[in-house]
Amino acid sequence: MKETSIKMKTVSNPSRFVNLQATDEFSAYLRKVNGFKNLTQQEEKEIALRIKNGDKEAKKILVQSNLKLVLTIARKAIHVSKLPMVDLIQEGNLGLMIAVEKFNPDLGYRFSTYASWWIKQAMFKAISEQSYCMKIPVYIQETLSKFSKIKAEMEKAYNCQINNAEVAKKMDIEPEKIDTFLSAYTTTVSIEGSFDGNNGSELNVSDVLEDVKTNVEEKIEYEELKKDLASVVSTLKDREQTVIKMRFGLENFAKTTLEDIGKLYGVTKECIRQTEMRALNKLRNNLLLACYAD
Repeated sequence: MKETSIKMKTVSNPSRFVNLQATDEFSAYLRKVNGFKNLTQQEEKEIALRIKNGDKEAKKILVQSNLKLVLTIARKAIHVSKLPMVDLIQEGNLGLMIAVEKFNPDLGYRFSTYASWWIKQAMFKAISEQSYCMKIPVYIQETLSKFSKIKAEMEKAYNCQINNAEVAKKMDIEPEKIDTFLSAYTTTVSIEGSFDGNNGSELNVSDVLEDVKTNVEEKIEYEELKKDLASVVSTLKDREQTVIKMRFGLENFAKTTLEDIGKLYGVTKECIRQTEMRALNKLRNNLLLACYAD
C-alpha cells in the first residue's frame, strides 16, 4: 500500500534519528497520519467483516486508522534501538498489515490491542536482525533491556555510576554472562565503506580512522566527561532525558528542533520548550547540590 509506506533513502550514518530538518517527507507523513480518523469498536467490526469478504478498500481504512498506533510504539522502541526512526515505523507498518489480515472481530477485543503485538514483533525482529553484526536472540535482548532499566534505576537512586557486576548481582545473573551478552552488541564497519560528510561530500571510513598520535589523556578526559554527563541526565524523567539528548545531540541522537521533537511526541513546540527549560533547571539544581556536597 503506497499510502502506508515512508519514502526512504539508504544512508550509512548509524544515527538512530534521521535529520528531521532535512526530511520534509517525514514531516509530511506525520501530518498525513494525524489526519486519519480513529475508528470506534463497532466500525472496526464492520470493516473487519468487509475485509473477510475481500474488500481492499476496507483493509486500507483499517491500516490508515491505526498508523498513529505504530508511531506511538516506535517512539518507545527507539530508546532500545539503533535503527533510524523511519525504519522502525516502516517495520511497524508491515506488522500492522499482517495484523489486519489476521484480525478476528468475533473474539471481542479492540483491533489496537491485537495489532500492538504484531507491530512490536515486527519492530523488535528488525532491531535484532539489522542493528548488530550478528543476529541477537530475543531472550538476550530482553535480559539486556531489563539490565539497562535496573542500572538506570540504581544510578538514579545512588546518584553515581554503577558497574555491570553490581547490576548483575541484583539480577541474580553471573557478571561474565552479562559481559558476554553486551559484547554481542557491537557494530562492524567496512574500512572500504563510505558515509556522507557534513557538506554533502562522500568520505571513506579509512579517511576518518582515529589518529594513533591522538592525546590519550584528552581522550580519557573526554570519555569521563561523557559518563558524568550521562549520569547527570539520567536523573531526569524519561521524556526530559530524550528532549535534552535530542536538543543537544547527546549520545546517538542528532540535534533536533523543538518543532520536530513536538511532532514526534504529538505535542506543541511550546510544550517541548517548557519540558526543555524544566529539565535544564533540574540539571542546574543537581549540579549546585553536588558542588555544595563536595
